[in-house]
Amino acid sequence: MSSSVVTEDDFEVREFRGHGRVDILSAVDPVSLQAGPVRKAGFKDALASAVRTATTGVFTHDVEVSLVWYIEESRRYQTHLVADIDNVLKPILDAVTGLDGIMIDDNQVQSIRASWMTPGPRAGFELQFTALRADDYLSREGLSFVEFGADRCYLLPRAERSVQAVIVRAYREALAGHRHMLDTGISEDVARSVLPSVRPFPRARLGQFEVRRQEDF
Repeated sequence: MSSSVVTEDDFEVREFRGHGRVDILSAVDPVSLQAGPVRKAGFKDALASAVRTATTGVFTHDVEVSLVWYIEESRRYQTHLVADIDNVLKPILDAVTGLDGIMIDDNQVQSIRASWMTPGPRAGFELQFTALRADDYLSREGLSFVEFGADRCYLLPRAERSVQAVIVRAYREALAGHRHMLDTGISEDVARSVLPSVRPFPRARLGQFEVRRQEDF
């Protein structure tokens, strides 16, 4: 990657809401985890801004990430200046995660496919985020969570409070059923079948997202 300043315009972000997919294309090299703090922060801020501007949704469950890095073979093989491919993923994931990003927490990444290719008509990289289930990509506007314990917060979509109360009640009943099954000696792998289909998030991983108490509903 050159020493020039990276800006939002260096990234083309495409959102496919109905398919649960976000594509990111760039003509600049991805930044390494070992890059200097100023360079790394500049890259992450620019990518985060591009994602915030071009998307309205967020992945709410597990995600597959595919990265193709276009780089000259001579640079890849014959210099020490190019980062390992695994070291460029973390800054990218950090940039697209959070309140204005497309992921709630980077531990949503269930699968990673990463490769490099000698460029044809383009250099830089192509990145694709795909929900394992297309309907696990929702609007992030008004998104919040309801907490049932430090390790169990569930998604609460934007809706009338009465509708949210119904959702919380369904979560509460599912958790009570799960506890009852465990108390009667049913194994965890069987008991978890009654848990909500949405994934839980630990409170500590929710950052700036609004987290509400289940007692408030």
